[in-house]
Amino acid sequence: MSPEFYKIIHVIGLICLFTGIGGFLTYGNDQQPRMKMVAILHGAGLLLLLISGFGMQAKLGIGFPIWIVIKVMLWVSLGSLLMLAKRGVLAPRNAILVGLLIGFVSAYIGLTWKYGFSIPAAIAG
Repeated sequence: MSPEFYKIIHVIGLICLFTGIGGFLTYGNDQQPRMKMVAILHGAGLLLLLISGFGMQAKLGIGFPIWIVIKVMLWVSLGSLLMLAKRGVLAPRNAILVGLLIGFVSAYIGLTWKYGFSIPAAIAG
């Protein structure tokens, strides 16, 4: 599959992920049937992002530079955002701001640090 295919799947995953986050923060814990759909959207978005991201990495043959490691950590933090909001650790307003900040940082990293930002060989091993 071409890198463009993976990019399209990546964007679809982003839409699903942020729709799920927005839906959760809109409905809260009140409406159980809608919460199931929100959780499915959130999980499907995370899965699409992971598969398409690693698919692009393999297709481009770029190895494992540090910016990919950072993006995986950001992916995990976006995945835990709903749990933190559901348990009351983050207020909904703060969860929205944190989600947007993580999304902006992730987009910046993905669009600018393509091939030149990696762990120096002396540190890597």
